[in-house]
Amino acid sequence: MAAEDRFAFVLVRTKAAGNIGAAARALANMGFGDLRLVAPDASADRVASEMAVHGRDVLQRAATYPDLAAALYDRTLSIGTTRRPGLYRSGAQPLRTALAGLAANTKDDRVAFVFGPEDHGLSNQDLKYCARLITIPTAPEYTSINLAQSVMLVAYELFMAGNLSSPAPSISNRDRLFESAPVPEIEMMLARLEKSLVAIGFLAEDSSERIMFALRGMLGRSGINRREMDIFNGIARQIGWFADGGREAIERKRRIGKKIR
Repeated sequence: MAAEDRFAFVLVRTKAAGNIGAAARALANMGFGDLRLVAPDASADRVASEMAVHGRDVLQRAATYPDLAAALYDRTLSIGTTRRPGLYRSGAQPLRTALAGLAANTKDDRVAFVFGPEDHGLSNQDLKYCARLITIPTAPEYTSINLAQSVMLVAYELFMAGNLSSPAPSISNRDRLFESAPVPEIEMMLARLEKSLVAIGFLAEDSSERIMFALRGMLGRSGINRREMDIFNGIARQIGWFADGGREAIERKRRIGKKIR
């Protein structure tokens, strides 16, 4: 799979046109071309074009999306960037460590690197769409890095990790069930699972986020293919059915010795 298809760089609610242009230039420098803009507060205007320099073709091809879910429509793995601490960010890996593992273990994935706005970064709501998190190590006295510079650092480390020089084998002949599942479909599966776990009382309706973030992290570390996602969907449906009166049907079948499945 070519790098153009395998890696996308997603900027969420970017405020400065110059950062959009400089990010386009950084991607061109490192051999990438898929730049995606989510609900930008700035437009790809003259300032962006001037900052892009020889990356103007990347800037011109950049697609704009209304929300993060739409921007990840064809991705199978999304990796968020963060510098802030917090419960939902505690699993963030240092950039170089994360990309070394990415090179070795995810050659079939279509990966998105997600960057938040300049002032606050990605919100907790944004993080719901990120199976993994990375952070860029800095001197502790000043941890804030310019958005475009962050894009450059990620693109550079990805380039140096060797992802571009060793393309993944084609999966055209593989069973579709064993392809990596797209991010939006995984998110829908997790929503079904959350609803079912609330129905049986495993999760409290008003405080389910913490466990669901942990589940996202588990799936992000291991990866999930379409067959595995179908299994989780089946589990969610069965739990929901059981909570909605299915238990009585199972007990009736057991009493008369009938197979449950």
